[in-house]
Amino acid sequence: MKFDTILCHYAEVGLKIGNRRFFENWLKQNIKASLLRVISKEEFDIKRIHGRILVELKKDISKNKKNITRALSDTFGVAYFAFAKTVSQDIRLIREESLSILNENQFETFKIKARRPDHRFLLSAQQVNEDVGAFVLSKINKTVKLNDPDITCFIDIVQGVSYLYTKKIIGPGGLPTGANGKVVGLLSAGIDSPVATIMAMKRGASVILVHFHSVPMTTEDSIEKVKQLTEVLRRYQSRIHLYLVALTPIQKEILVKTKEKFRILLYRRFMIRIAEMIAKKDKAKALITGESLGQVASQTLGNIAAIESVSTIPILRPLIGLDKQEIMDLAKHYGTYDISILPDQDCCSLFVPKNPATNAKKQYLDQEENNLKIDDLMKEAIDSIEYVNIK
Repeated sequence: MKFDTILCHYAEVGLKIGNRRFFENWLKQNIKASLLRVISKEEFDIKRIHGRILVELKKDISKNKKNITRALSDTFGVAYFAFAKTVSQDIRLIREESLSILNENQFETFKIKARRPDHRFLLSAQQVNEDVGAFVLSKINKTVKLNDPDITCFIDIVQGVSYLYTKKIIGPGGLPTGANGKVVGLLSAGIDSPVATIMAMKRGASVILVHFHSVPMTTEDSIEKVKQLTEVLRRYQSRIHLYLVALTPIQKEILVKTKEKFRILLYRRFMIRIAEMIAKKDKAKALITGESLGQVASQTLGNIAAIESVSTIPILRPLIGLDKQEIMDLAKHYGTYDISILPDQDCCSLFVPKNPATNAKKQYLDQEENNLKIDDLMKEAIDSIEYVNIK
């Protein structure tokens, strides 16, 4: 089928009573950004129509159909989309074009499925189904099958025109990235935190990334992995910021001045403090972490509470109820897994205690931090921050 339009349908956005237009505009903006990664701005126009985002193609972009499909499949807020042909609201033309589209395919059973949000069109959706179906039956020796046919010809009658297509391509769903404001995501080079980042994007958050490293006490492998992961994350959020923070001076102080069993928890409290400072500077409203309850020693309920006590803004944990296999499956689905499993030296794996605390109390960690010059260490870490421009 020679298509001239892409119809993008949404689901959850349509439930936003009162501010639906706001979410539609975000979705329109994000679809445009996704398409601009694969085709030029001269090749399409984009607009909102009744319950849909309509991409009008100015040129034949069939050679880029695969890339366009991938781009829209990664755009949160899209429930499904379709490459469609535009036909005027003339039932005779709708019949002929429906037959022509069906004849391009191999099938024995078919169904006509019309939707008519434009009530200026005189026929109801059911009448269109019956009319076009009867016409097709009169021209070809096929069978109508309403449940699970070989092929369905969809007819959307909207704002003075009709859009015909035979295939719905499932999108990622969710809400448009950015529509719910900004958050800061603590991004390691492992499996969990990239998935948590993407899950936050799916709920409409625009994520600013912060990665903590221990160079020169470790190699730069984790930094290179995080840069690669950020490239993958850009498929879901076109504009993305990455900050790199050296944790090494803080770790050295913790190593010599605090009890071994509390090391990882103290590392993480400093990470939270630094991430919160970045959040406030960039006007983000929350932090995102990849913690899953009980997965490792630092992620017990007691330890989570002791760590987050230093934060004055919400800490969101999209993976809190998932097990490792579920997280790995999501990482594979979103394209981060193969990078995440590459070998590297993570900052939290440095000087890991033999017997880490599993139920630390806030007051215990506060007491340990009395041995540290927190303000000086924070200033040194903030001064070390490097901004990475991901193009």
